[in-house]
Amino acid sequence: MAELDSLRHRFGLFLVFLIWAHVPFIAFVAWWIDRGIVAPTLVAILLAVALQVSWTLRGPAPVTRYISAVALMGQPALLVFMFSGHPWQMDMHMYFFATLALVIGWCDWRPVVVAAVAVAVHHLMLNFVFPYAVFPLGADLPRVYLHAAIVAFQTVVLVWLSMRLVASFRRIKTMSDEIVLANETLEQKVAERTREANAANIAKSLFLANMSHEIRTPMNAILGFSHLALRTEMTPKQADYVSKIKAASTALLALINDILDFSKIEAGMLSLENTHFKIRETIENATAISAVKAAEKGVDIRINIDDNVPTTLLGDALRLNQIILNLVSNAVKFTERGGVILSIRTLEKRERKLVLEVAIRDTGIGMTPEQQQVLFRSFSQADSSMTRKFGGTGLGLAISKQLVELMGGSIRVESAAGAGSTFTFTVQMEEGDAQLLAEAADVETLRGLRVLIADDNPASREILHSVFEGWSVQADLVASGTEAIALLEEAQARGVSYDLMLIDWKMPGLDGIESVEAMRSSETLTRLPTIMMVSAYAREEAMESASEAGISAFLVKPIDTALLLAEITRLIGASSSQERVAAPAVHSIPMVAPELRGSRILLVEDNEINSEVAMEILTDGGLVVELATNGRIACEMALDSGRHYDLVLMDVQMPEMDGIEATKRIRQTIPADRLPILAMTAHAYEQERQNCFNAGMNDHVAKPVDPATLMRALERWLKPHKADAAPTMATAAPAPAEPTAELPAALPPFDLDTALVRVNGKKALLRKLILSFAANYGDVIATLRTEIEADKLDDARRLAHSLKGVSGSLELRKVSEASRQLEDAIAHRELMNIEDLIERLDLALQPALAAAGSLTSADASIATAADASLDPAARAEATRLLGELRQQLVKRSMRARKTFEALETALQGTAEAAHLSQIRDPISRLDFSHALAGLDAVERHFDIREVQN
Repeated sequence: MAELDSLRHRFGLFLVFLIWAHVPFIAFVAWWIDRGIVAPTLVAILLAVALQVSWTLRGPAPVTRYISAVALMGQPALLVFMFSGHPWQMDMHMYFFATLALVIGWCDWRPVVVAAVAVAVHHLMLNFVFPYAVFPLGADLPRVYLHAAIVAFQTVVLVWLSMRLVASFRRIKTMSDEIVLANETLEQKVAERTREANAANIAKSLFLANMSHEIRTPMNAILGFSHLALRTEMTPKQADYVSKIKAASTALLALINDILDFSKIEAGMLSLENTHFKIRETIENATAISAVKAAEKGVDIRINIDDNVPTTLLGDALRLNQIILNLVSNAVKFTERGGVILSIRTLEKRERKLVLEVAIRDTGIGMTPEQQQVLFRSFSQADSSMTRKFGGTGLGLAISKQLVELMGGSIRVESAAGAGSTFTFTVQMEEGDAQLLAEAADVETLRGLRVLIADDNPASREILHSVFEGWSVQADLVASGTEAIALLEEAQARGVSYDLMLIDWKMPGLDGIESVEAMRSSETLTRLPTIMMVSAYAREEAMESASEAGISAFLVKPIDTALLLAEITRLIGASSSQERVAAPAVHSIPMVAPELRGSRILLVEDNEINSEVAMEILTDGGLVVELATNGRIACEMALDSGRHYDLVLMDVQMPEMDGIEATKRIRQTIPADRLPILAMTAHAYEQERQNCFNAGMNDHVAKPVDPATLMRALERWLKPHKADAAPTMATAAPAPAEPTAELPAALPPFDLDTALVRVNGKKALLRKLILSFAANYGDVIATLRTEIEADKLDDARRLAHSLKGVSGSLELRKVSEASRQLEDAIAHRELMNIEDLIERLDLALQPALAAAGSLTSADASIATAADASLDPAARAEATRLLGELRQQLVKRSMRARKTFEALETALQGTAEAAHLSQIRDPISRLDFSHALAGLDAVERHFDIREVQN
């Protein structure tokens, strides 16, 4: 009982002070009544010393309590003795009762009894031993008995009270112990409940994350394949069905996002971003989603942006878009006629910080005051009929309110039943810097990237691959983090590096985070690509898990292609542009480094248009090119001891011998470090890529060929020539005259602007390629049908593959996509709907052939007088070109085309020019054997011997 002990200690100190205080008091009384001072003072001191010694030695122990009781009774006894014969003597007896009552302060009945016994002993001694010391007339026993009775009664009361006090303290102690024990138990229970709550919260978060992943993964496939399907040719009914599937999936995804966002806000896990954005674009993007529904209902959506609103803002554009989208879509939903007006103005501005006020006013059904009171509650709508009639989770406004408050603002509503509603909210933003705002994402900035996609879901891989393929960006695919690490190590061993990697967060085995950590801790991988995480889980959870893993950006499935393009442009395009600024452009046409120019390249390509495009890019890049039209010829030329090549560009699919088999044969004699072989393929699937590497190829380049990408790939593998053995560039043939008919500014469905990039801006060449396309593929549909009917499926697949590559180079996207679908169907022997695919290809092809046919051939010779003749200088030049052309045809050099064009220019307007028609077509088709045979006939019309002599 700590409280009782503390009370006794404080009371003991008080008694020690009180007893010592009696010493001067007794001395004063003795002086006052004129009695001897010394004796009573010594007695008082004796009593005080006795108590002081006991207190000092034992503290508030029972012995001290007993001594204090005797000392307290000694004080009134001394006073009674001192006042003997004085009128106040009897009054001094009252002091006995006071001091006796004081003893109860010990909360112990025993000192009370000791004090009572001391009083009794005092009276007995005074009455029977020294009666005349107190009573001059003798003992007054009745009075003594009266005092004794009073003392006895007081003692009984004090003993009872002491016992009750002690019992109370004991009960208090027991209660205190119980409270302490209960508190300790409560703390344990609270800690246990806290652990349970945390475990439940973790389980909830895990459940939400898993639910997010499990739902978003199939949603990604539905939306992704719907997007890809809508890019293909379909019947109107099919397009309508797919559009409705995509719209329904988008609506379902919006509901799922509402639920997940609400859970994240409740858990305090939602974080705001701070980026520069254009306010008008954000608002237009938000309202555009509701515009279709509004148009169907005849509801007009208008946007009013006040002049005091800056063009560029700094804040979270995504969440602002979400708030506006919720409010505008609600306004459209509940408005049957009239319109919706969105107004935005700056309410307050201090330096660069500002408060925006956004108001959305509609002419819809409005709300009663009772409905407005529950409007912003979770999972509630204006009334229970709303959900059935209009749909929705009842979370949109609740989430909007929470987002507004997260952005430092507030939201309110003004409405009346039947008179429409006005929702007004404020958010805090900052004035943005237009110069820091990222430029509009441009696919062209991504040309030349090498991308690695790691995702265990086949549908996700195919969707992402299709997106990058549509951008003409090379993308390699793997199905796990382990495969991604192995591929990066293999690529680095071959001297290849990836620029960008998209990796899924949750994969079996090594997940995305673990894979990245393994890459960073690898001693083998010295250079990692920029890493983006793609996840069907919520973005905030992924960011929290990967905050230290070095992830550069996050995208949530289903993938928004515009957002993907913007993120890649931000991450890759910025660094690329910095590099371009740091290194001034010395040539507008992509070229290899100066020390690599003059290297000899063997181009293996069976398609004349693809080979001509590649030849132009390579020769413009400063390289000497020779052509092999299939794998067998490539083997002969590469293994010819009289020839030397620094690198081979090998097409994979070719007749007679494909690129895989040709590479295997070359590798039997020439190792990879002596002669690099780069595959050129329109595929980037795992199996084909692995087949290329297994055959001995060093790297691969995606088709359609991009000049900058090709130059970068060549620079990785070409080796500088020694100074004493540096090859000399062949003298460039004179440029042919520009044809009389020029390439038009636009020629749909050809995307001329993009196609010109592939041929380094050469309009004459592109025009020629378009004409060649029409000549070579005018009857491709009939040929495909014939080959399929004859069960020549490999030939049909090869033809579809060739058409896909050519149309891709000429930027005929619909033709390329239709060819791809047909090729895949033939490759997988899925012939049930093959006629539909051919019809789709034909529909896409006919406009292209018609557009090509509208061009006037620039190769037609201008009618001249039959008797025109060559002067000696012109004849000498023509003869020199004929000799150079023969050498190039023998070497199967692609420069034969340029030489032939120069020869046509030299002979233009002469009778001899008519004879060139014998070799024009074989040379354009790169049929070197027939061109050589025709050249013999052409030379017979020239008096070469005279010139030579």
